[in-house]
Amino acid sequence: MELDLKKLGKHESRLPSSIATCLDFVSIWFSEPNRAQLGRLCAAAIALSVDHARILPAYPIASGDPIAYGHKILDRLLSNGVPPSAVYEMGSAVLIEMMQVIPTEESVEERANFTHPPEED
Repeated sequence: MELDLKKLGKHESRLPSSIATCLDFVSIWFSEPNRAQLGRLCAAAIALSVDHARILPAYPIASGDPIAYGHKILDRLLSNGVPPSAVYEMGSAVLIEMMQVIPTEESVEERANFTHPPEED
């Protein structure tokens, strides 16, 4: 999906290679953050998805704090002309994509129960 970040340009969104990072973000999202925290989380998700473009600060994985990181990113997005409604819309779309890469218990069970067909002689 293409994200229009106004003065920062249009960029194709890419999910991080780390499923654990996606889980960090989605876990916070599912904990029903307040409106201010949600804005920060959405901003952080946007930044993470355009990290390849190097236009926003990189996510500090060691701290594991998407909300604190999102505050800095939200400032950058807003000061570059991205309206709050767009932050929520684009960020939510990225969070949905992150949610879809996290394995469910059912999919893990299906993989565990999968057996290869017997080899033919």
